[in-house]
Amino acid sequence: MKILLTGANGYIGKRILPILVEQHEVLCMVRDPRRFNLPDSLKHQVQVVQGDLLQPEALQQLPKDIDAAYYLVHSMGSSKDDFSEAERVGAENFVSYLNSTTAKQIIYLSGISNDKELSKHLTSRLKVEEVLAGAIAKLTVLRAAIIIGSGSASFEIIRDLVDKLPIMVTPKWLKSRCQPIAIRDVLFYLTEVLGRKDCYNRQFEIGGPDVLTYKEMLLQLAKVRRLRRHIITLPVLTPRLSSYWLYFVTSTNYTLAKSLVDSLRNDAVVRDHSIDTLIPHQCVPYEEAVSMAFTKIEQNSVVSLDGCFSERHHTLQLHELYSDSPPWRADR
Repeated sequence: MKILLTGANGYIGKRILPILVEQHEVLCMVRDPRRFNLPDSLKHQVQVVQGDLLQPEALQQLPKDIDAAYYLVHSMGSSKDDFSEAERVGAENFVSYLNSTTAKQIIYLSGISNDKELSKHLTSRLKVEEVLAGAIAKLTVLRAAIIIGSGSASFEIIRDLVDKLPIMVTPKWLKSRCQPIAIRDVLFYLTEVLGRKDCYNRQFEIGGPDVLTYKEMLLQLAKVRRLRRHIITLPVLTPRLSSYWLYFVTSTNYTLAKSLVDSLRNDAVVRDHSIDTLIPHQCVPYEEAVSMAFTKIEQNSVVSLDGCFSERHHTLQLHELYSDSPPWRADR
């Protein structure tokens, strides 16, 4: 198959690319090819194409003879107040382009969004789903909560908190529940749904076997790290104060911290288990996923990314987890 990979310069895009090229012809779409550093082993196996989702005329110059497309872009961490409008327009432009191709399937990685009152980012992701569903190609949506892996924004923030603070006075959103999933399991599902007609026009929720509060996630990560940590949760920390708390304590920038706090007030737990019937798979437990992530870190094999973490903490060698430039960024 001939696959178009958007968000190829992002965290998920870089992880899935080596898997896809083993069996498929892959075109990587990026805004600036100069910032797309392919490993030497992949340079002769992929085609890099330039495309900006906010410039529809440029998208029409992209190849038309594709079989499927991965849509791995979103604006998490964007400083733009109108990011949801930009996401909608970008998705509409992409659909317009895709309708001129031979593509039969779009695969989109979204977020679990079962609460009635959703954060701006989760609301925007649902809107993108609606736009992509209007394409001629069939849409397959995978909805995930926090992804556990070296380089994942949410995981690096949790890691940062545990490493730096023996005693944490934390916001009330640490009581929210989440169903984290290992990066290897996300990649498994992303590749397994490709080309499967029984996954066309379907939305699936994916998650690991553990349902945890964010407080429990912090404490279990501390357990894996063999660190003693104490957490005190206070109801008086507002979302604004919580955002500043993450900004000053961790390596994230303020806009990403604000986006995360806004989303973390929602529970992110799988309710729809239909994918278990179509694609049976045993996902990795949380503590095992954490251990695997630290193995990657110790081997210095964290995916190289650029910009959403503050330069105040550049010695951590953490970089942007998403696409090559704002507002288009890929997976969390």
